[in-house]
Amino acid sequence: MRNINLPKTQIHVRADAFGGPADRFEVAWLVSVRAMRNRPLCFQVWVERFAACFDKVPPQCLYWYEPEDDHTPLPLHKVQMWECLSGSIELWRKEQLSDVPVLVNMGKGHPPMTGHYWFTLDYLPEGQPSGHLDIGDTELLEEHKEANVIKLANGQLAIYPNNRLKWLPVSLTPPKAATTIPDWQVATNAQWDEWWTDSEEILGHAKWAY
Repeated sequence: MRNINLPKTQIHVRADAFGGPADRFEVAWLVSVRAMRNRPLCFQVWVERFAACFDKVPPQCLYWYEPEDDHTPLPLHKVQMWECLSGSIELWRKEQLSDVPVLVNMGKGHPPMTGHYWFTLDYLPEGQPSGHLDIGDTELLEEHKEANVIKLANGQLAIYPNNRLKWLPVSLTPPKAATTIPDWQVATNAQWDEWWTDSEEILGHAKWAY
């Protein structure tokens, strides 16, 4: 279980994160995020009104702007589609896609939602630098997923993998790209192993000047 720093950003936290009413919001600042294997992400915030930190805010309670009173909030399983693959994470940003509009496939029974890309969390093998055996899915190509953080149009933050997002930079996106589904196959360890071992020079050549 590891905390990493987040961009310093003012947000709104639904008060049921602290045991209060779900129709009240507290102004806060993002501090950090913690990953726990097979559980949702836990966010830490500094709350202005109390000058205090709370470090276990669930994703569905975070808003990048305060919504209208009659808004319908998305539940946890629609905000973070997959549980954490590891307790070790890193934050990075796809600069070429910085702040671009995205279309989020929310799954069966829910129409797609619009939003803007913010940053990405990636899962790392746990404890490898210390010699520990990682038993998670971070190095299984067919199971690994990035966690892209999206500012949804309804005010909530969403955490979704690449295969649920359409990235739509306005000046570059062809007319039908948003509705065209690629016929890509999921990457697998077996396929990559086959490509790798196909080379006769996988470990280099015995001659010095190879």
